[in-house]
Amino acid sequence: MESKVFKQGNYIWECKSSHNSSGEIDLNYLKTAIKNVEKRWEREGKPSGYYYVFPVNLITNTTRQELERFKQSYQGEVDINYYDREQVQKLIQNLSKLSDMKSLVDYIKQVWKG
Repeated sequence: MESKVFKQGNYIWECKSSHNSSGEIDLNYLKTAIKNVEKRWEREGKPSGYYYVFPVNLITNTTRQELERFKQSYQGEVDINYYDREQVQKLIQNLSKLSDMKSLVDYIKQVWKG
């Protein structure tokens, strides 16, 4: 699945999937993705919020540690959060309350394997 980005104001939602489309997120893939985001922020400025959604992958302890490191690096500057395929159902329910994020909800429902 190709990365897909959704923006609402200064908040960004990025849907990603690593090479193993129904398994765990690959750590090297994740590290590269985070570096690319940080480079983008250097050029374009930091958003208020940045949310990774992995609708078909699982977050392992190792990848969670990397995501938490990323989150801590920008604590107080950018609200960072992440969701894997097990958390996507709750995310869909919460996002469905936002009428202007319908395209994000529809996309996640389309690719999610819940």
